[in-house]
Amino acid sequence: MGEMARGRDKSAINPFIKYILFFENFLVWVVGLAITILGTYILVEKKKLVKDAFDFFLDPSTIMCTAGSIVYNYSLGIVFVGEIALVVFVFVFYFVPEARSSLGLFPGDKMKDAIRKYGVEDDDMVNLIDNIQKSLGCCGLSDEDNGFLDWNSNIYFNCSSRSIEKCSVPPSCCKINEGDTINLLCGRNVMYIDSATDEIKASIDASNKIYTQGCLKALGEWINANAMIIGGIMLGILLPQLFVMCLSRNLQDQIKIQKAKWDRPVRGKDNESYQS
Repeated sequence: MGEMARGRDKSAINPFIKYILFFENFLVWVVGLAITILGTYILVEKKKLVKDAFDFFLDPSTIMCTAGSIVYNYSLGIVFVGEIALVVFVFVFYFVPEARSSLGLFPGDKMKDAIRKYGVEDDDMVNLIDNIQKSLGCCGLSDEDNGFLDWNSNIYFNCSSRSIEKCSVPPSCCKINEGDTINLLCGRNVMYIDSATDEIKASIDASNKIYTQGCLKALGEWINANAMIIGGIMLGILLPQLFVMCLSRNLQDQIKIQKAKWDRPVRGKDNESYQS
């Protein structure tokens, strides 16, 4: 009789929460596995060798492998903390420039190293830098108004080079109106060597032909102009994760309650042992 009563006890575990979390975990697991496999395949195909942190962060395939493996193992806590850190990075380090400078998060030599590798080692880095420059309307990676002068560090665009592209910048730096034909040499001769000082300077018409601002400078201005939109997007990403965390915590408590029900003594057996 006691066993039948126990069987009729209502389960403390909410089936809606249980299956919602099951399908959500399964979907995240599949997506993470797919991203990891795709990133690994790309790395193997192009025989990518990661030499430093910049090679890692500027290569989409390495980012895919890392992100996919984190999602595959469903380290929600790591993802959540990473997103919070990204929010802090975006808002604090751009609204408080001295913090960024004192921590040295964007060392100039590393930025110039990426410029040096442009067109030399990895096509993915070329595509990434080109897309950044086109999207932000910038040229070079520094946090300067004359960031385009960074390209003098590149073997092809250096003013001391014998290349036809000397004293130039990539086409992705050029100001192109809608409908215009893209001229691959549109950024030609936007720099020159001052014979008096041997310094690299901007040509008179440089600002008319290309974007002169460095991409870190342009990124900071874009963040300042779109801070509310970025905050809303991040909030929209974080809230569903908080909801899942709350559901997980709720399910954990329900499992403990259900285990307590299973472990409690059956009344009929207790009475028999008491009478004996």
